[in-house]
Amino acid sequence: MRAGRILETVLYAGDIAAARDFYSGVLGLAVYDETPGRFVFFKCGDQMLLIFNPEVTSAQSSTQGPPPHGVAGPGHVCFHSSRDGLARWQSHLDGMNVEIEKVIDWPGGGRSIYFRDPAGNSLEFADGAIWDMPERPSLANARIVIATHNKGKLAEFADLLKPYGVTAVSAGELGLAEPAETGTTFAQNARIKALAAMQATGMIAVSDDSGLCVAALDGAPGVYTADWAGPDRDWSRAMRLVEEKLQARGAVTPAQRRAEFVCTLCVIWPDGTERQFEGRAGGHLTWPPRGQLGHGYDPMFVPDGGSRTFAELDPAEKNRISHRARALEALSVELL
Repeated sequence: MRAGRILETVLYAGDIAAARDFYSGVLGLAVYDETPGRFVFFKCGDQMLLIFNPEVTSAQSSTQGPPPHGVAGPGHVCFHSSRDGLARWQSHLDGMNVEIEKVIDWPGGGRSIYFRDPAGNSLEFADGAIWDMPERPSLANARIVIATHNKGKLAEFADLLKPYGVTAVSAGELGLAEPAETGTTFAQNARIKALAAMQATGMIAVSDDSGLCVAALDGAPGVYTADWAGPDRDWSRAMRLVEEKLQARGAVTPAQRRAEFVCTLCVIWPDGTERQFEGRAGGHLTWPPRGQLGHGYDPMFVPDGGSRTFAELDPAEKNRISHRARALEALSVELL
């Protein structure tokens, strides 16, 4: 399991009034709540900034409140979790032999789980209800359908999502028909595929539309990347076609053969919620193709800063720098 976004940040100040005046007067933050001499809370977008007087928090012992913490001793960080996720975290921490110090169901709604790190810092997982924040859609620990019939793409997605407890099945495995990709942009085609998979299964659907954009070919093949491989998806044919067009334009040096893979991800939930994310990986094209580990145009694409093609890289190595990995990284910040 992997911790998600931080829900709140705690700072300490002996002079709470001075801190209040600075953060509200200088930084323009609105006070959310305060108790003179004890604390002042500010709301920063979807995060909370809490400022405590350490003389109070380091000595607190109420059975109804958080455990002691303060600048002279343990600090405190709160991580966001969904309500369902809190139960999974409790089970995970128990399995890792990490003692849960306290579980609090707050009177105004929301639950917090407290435990400590080896240094004694107070760590917390809490759902957004503790600050009246709506739950964000999430993929963590969900079973989803990847809208693809490409086994290589499914394996890549499954590997990248596995650390978050996501179980992925492909549209191909479920016997779903492939919808016609009639869009003229990556975003449009990604949405077409995700929507079709979600409607057919009732599951959260994730799709990508990705392609190779070659500068010397005015961005082609772009959204028509798969079409260049023909109806039988002959990628050797597609790579030859790219090379022939580059040669016809006199593009022979790496600088003249600049290209990038682009990936747009679309996530659609059964309730109609949609999100899109983009990732790009720059490089140049080489000839002849090299490597057996990738798929599509991977054997002719050398990423920036490297000397091997995508098809020569171990999948784990490629998955750290690929366009799809970067799109998923953007997705993970919001949804995992």
